[in-house]
Amino acid sequence: MKKLLISYFLQERGKWEKVFLIMRLSILFTFAAIINVTASGYSQTVKIDLELKNATLQQVFQSIQEQTEFDFFYKNEHLPHNKVINRSYKNIRVDEILDEVLEGTGLIYRVMNTDIVITKGPAGASDSHRLTSSESNQQSRMVTGKITDPGGQPLPGVTIVVKGTTQGTITNTDGEYTITNIPEDATLVFSFVGMRTQEVVVGSQVNINVVMEEDVIGLDEVIAIGYGTMKKSDLTGSVVRVDQEIITERPNISVMQSLQGSSPGLNVGQVNAAGEEPSISIRGRNSISGAQAPLIVLDGVIFRGRLIDINPNDVESIDILKDASSAAIYGSQATNGVIIITTKTGKIEDKPIINYNSRYSFQEPTKRFRPESPEDYVKRIEAAYAINGSRTPESGYLEPNPDWDISQMFRSNLQLWAYENNIVTDWYDIGTNDRMYTHNQDLSINKRTENSGYFMSVGYTDQVGYMANEGYSRWNARINVDNEVTDWLKIGVQSFLTSSDYSGDNLSPLAIYQHTPYCPAFHEDGSLVQNPRGVGDRVNPYYYIESDDFDKRLNLFGNIYADISLPFIKGLSFKTNFNTNYFTTSHYYYRDYANNFLGVGSKSEGIRSEWANDNILTYDRTFSDDHKVIVTLVYGSEKRDYTSTTATATEFVSDELGYNRLQAGSADLQTASSTAWSEASIYNMARLFYSFKNRYMITGTYRRDGFSGFSENNKFGDFPSLSLAWVASEEDFLQDVLGIFDLFKLRASYGSNGNRTISRYQTLAQVGGGYNYINGSKTPVYTQSITDLASPKLKWETTTGVNFGLDFALFDQRLSGAVDYYNSNTTNLLYNVDIPGLSRFETFPDNLGKLHNHGLEISLSSINVRSSDFEWSSHFIFSRNRNELRELLGFDNDGDGKEDDLISEGLFIGEPLSTIYHYYTDGSLWQVGDDIPSTVDIGSYKIKD
Repeated sequence: MKKLLISYFLQERGKWEKVFLIMRLSILFTFAAIINVTASGYSQTVKIDLELKNATLQQVFQSIQEQTEFDFFYKNEHLPHNKVINRSYKNIRVDEILDEVLEGTGLIYRVMNTDIVITKGPAGASDSHRLTSSESNQQSRMVTGKITDPGGQPLPGVTIVVKGTTQGTITNTDGEYTITNIPEDATLVFSFVGMRTQEVVVGSQVNINVVMEEDVIGLDEVIAIGYGTMKKSDLTGSVVRVDQEIITERPNISVMQSLQGSSPGLNVGQVNAAGEEPSISIRGRNSISGAQAPLIVLDGVIFRGRLIDINPNDVESIDILKDASSAAIYGSQATNGVIIITTKTGKIEDKPIINYNSRYSFQEPTKRFRPESPEDYVKRIEAAYAINGSRTPESGYLEPNPDWDISQMFRSNLQLWAYENNIVTDWYDIGTNDRMYTHNQDLSINKRTENSGYFMSVGYTDQVGYMANEGYSRWNARINVDNEVTDWLKIGVQSFLTSSDYSGDNLSPLAIYQHTPYCPAFHEDGSLVQNPRGVGDRVNPYYYIESDDFDKRLNLFGNIYADISLPFIKGLSFKTNFNTNYFTTSHYYYRDYANNFLGVGSKSEGIRSEWANDNILTYDRTFSDDHKVIVTLVYGSEKRDYTSTTATATEFVSDELGYNRLQAGSADLQTASSTAWSEASIYNMARLFYSFKNRYMITGTYRRDGFSGFSENNKFGDFPSLSLAWVASEEDFLQDVLGIFDLFKLRASYGSNGNRTISRYQTLAQVGGGYNYINGSKTPVYTQSITDLASPKLKWETTTGVNFGLDFALFDQRLSGAVDYYNSNTTNLLYNVDIPGLSRFETFPDNLGKLHNHGLEISLSSINVRSSDFEWSSHFIFSRNRNELRELLGFDNDGDGKEDDLISEGLFIGEPLSTIYHYYTDGSLWQVGDDIPSTVDIGSYKIKD
């Protein structure tokens, strides 16, 4: 049997072998906790002979190893080097020998199978002994260890507390600590100002060493940058991480709603209905008619599904790529920025961690716009007919006309009956919910072992909105698993399933205000009034609320990946992933009130499937501690398919089964329609990052995209970028100027991105058809014709921009922030140009014009108080964005030397998009007796010429 002489190993092999020994000791202690073995019968049965003359303890241990199967483990610095042993042992048990030679040393030993571990005894102890089973259990109540910073330097003053108690201690000047009388199931909490608080489950460990990690502004925090990660301190572009606590603390059903006000330049809109997606934009608008939303990347792959399907409680982090340089790695889809969402994985724990979260929140409209009261309604009608009978002309239409009868204004006898009997209907109460709420239930379990980890969750969300019948519910489940198969191969799966329910016919808010207080909802016998405003007018909103409507959607997402560390070149790795996303939409409805209460029913099924494959080769090496190089190469492809079918019927003979028996509709009014589309793309990307002395950094990116939606001559687009960074605070010659800064980093970047603004078949001539003619026998004839002209020259909208940034930190990183200025131009804007309608076509899509966009962003964070049990921080963000339409059609029909505005489209050269256009007035109104033009009426503003 091979013997291990630890003393020789430490003395002759140096510090790296010492590290290996410490690791092995830790493994042994952990193993001891698992098998709960504190003594071995072998040590009490095997007997040996020893002849010791001037022998040290190391020599005693070596002699025992040579005659037995025992291996000794210890630290040299724990052994007394001045102890000399002169003794003869004949046929003596090993444990008795150890009891004697260790007497007075303050050392204790533990026998675990054939391993003997020598450690220090309790503080102040002088007698040594072997730990028996009962003694071992008692001894497990004492833990020792050493606390260091990431650089290996000891940390004095670190607080160690038994979680849930006031029992604790602090480390000495050497970073060492001893804590006694703690239960085996205890958890130790390690905290230190400016460091991340850590928790360690004790179990049967007797020696716990901890490396404290810095956690102030997170310069060593790893940020997702697309197709890889990078330390925050190495970033050269404008990339922001959203605090994970912001996501979980805000009671929102959409992860995007949680980001409102979290980052400068990120704009998240309000929602108007339950289960609705908020609008999202980064740094304003870069297109007139194209997409405005940023690209979403989920767990490293592009996600084109609905963000509301992602459970916020499953999200670990969100990183936002804002400038053209950092977003350029996604090329043709990154004009509007990129949001990278990373979901949770297993944590490093000894046992599974189960989390349960329940939240119930109430919502209330900021302003309730209640309709007018019955009295106000009467006054309004009287005022509206001031010059048509309700006021006397002799008084200048100021005095009421005693002969005018308001009853003539009601549209039906039913309304007149309600008015005369003072029967009032509160349509606001009918059309809105008294109690709006959001209810969430989430359960998750996660665990990580040495080689694998998992995170599993299930959740339920229920939301009741403002309008009657407005509701949304969602079931979601997630499974994330990863496993290190070997030291060079890691595989994993990230997946989720979401089932959403939007069932319920939508009730328009207009229904509340279009029905007057004297429009009754019910007849005297309790039956519904079909048309409260009069025959042939709007249907009673109660019919909407009670109609049969089924609207459910399913989203299944899965990503499987393999990460290979190639052994033949250090720092070289290859990752491949394959992801698929499968969506189904089922919308069925039956509306008995439609078609003059003859009914209409419909069933619609839609299926969208997507897949994508990324192949990523990465080389990451640091040479001589000064030169850091990261090279990333990507090749990928994706494909998306969609199909849907809709069947509709009207004028039902029987509505007993509603949409489940469409054949009950009139035979000649049954229709069926279907549609489908497909699109594909391929892409290549190369990125190089180089850093010298963590002081000078450069990142260069080149991406080439191909998309099936473009014509043969413009299938591919090229998108380059370059960014630089200089950490000036690391320069010796600037210490006198920047000495107060912990970090002073300057950034500059340039990049080009694209926008897929066209539809997948817009470059082709499109054909439509229908039963547009009837032949001589009165039979409908299906015909086809070209509906849209081909536009073979269409290509990408391209946004090219620069970004200048400053990152800073002061006062031991307690005050930190960033300032960014950006300036960009979007060219080749896609616009539907009006053309003469003589050719049957009225518009033609083309690339033209230029849109300018610029802005300023400022963020500032301070840590006011941070201790083990209290933290107070402040955050300030500011952003300002302006855009300007520089060019469009290029026409100057009025000959004034500048391009004409498109007033009908609301587009003005030299002005921002969405400019409010109106006439100038002098502030006065047209009055009775004025010479009023035929184009206006009494009470209208007078327009300036």
